[in-house]
Amino acid sequence: MKNICIANVMKKDKSKNSSRLDFETECLHDMGFIFDALVQFLPEPNGAVFTLCNENIEKYSELYRKTKEKGGLLLKITNDKKHPVLKVSGTRLYNTGLVCGDKLIALCEYGFIRMRKIPNGGTVMLTTSHVVGKWLCEYGFVSGAVLTIASEYGLITCTLQENGAEKTAELVKYARQNHLKLLQVNKQKQNSGIMNWFDIPQSCLEKAGFAFDDLLFAVCEYGSIKLQKPDFKALGF
Repeated sequence: MKNICIANVMKKDKSKNSSRLDFETECLHDMGFIFDALVQFLPEPNGAVFTLCNENIEKYSELYRKTKEKGGLLLKITNDKKHPVLKVSGTRLYNTGLVCGDKLIALCEYGFIRMRKIPNGGTVMLTTSHVVGKWLCEYGFVSGAVLTIASEYGLITCTLQENGAEKTAELVKYARQNHLKLLQVNKQKQNSGIMNWFDIPQSCLEKAGFAFDDLLFAVCEYGSIKLQKPDFKALGF
């Protein structure tokens, strides 16, 4: 069984420039990463590997020596939060080349997690055709905004149409002539506040070769969101 998650590198605290990686997700428990479990952390270029060491391990002192030689560390999962958390900071995290603000994609299976940096800083991971989040505002997709959606195999492009609500007739004609879908950004209330959202039409997903629950990367810049499947080989997996 494999799970795919996103992790973030954050500041260790307000007074220092050092970074920390706190990886917290409910799937950790299902992957064997339970409270008090012994875990080996090894840095890799633009990423890291976590390996569960509770079963069939060699002598602890030998495991410690080999881990240290590779620039890693042995850690135990603490129970200071509701879910198990993997925590790394300082020199060991520095050896990965990761810095504060980096986003990572994590491929998790039982007893093993490999993480790699997502190259584009404007990348969001989606696991549904329901595009939702406060992050939409950062790229101009505010409530009431109008966008067009173009679809081709392997790629869906969402383009913001400035002042779209004021030129509906013109955009309807433009969308029809260019085989585009015309949508408006909506808003919904959630526990974490008001969220903007729009849904990718089923016909666009099918044309791109996507299913409604596929894992997609949203590569974003102002006025544009491009949806595509991640290239795991290019990411270093």
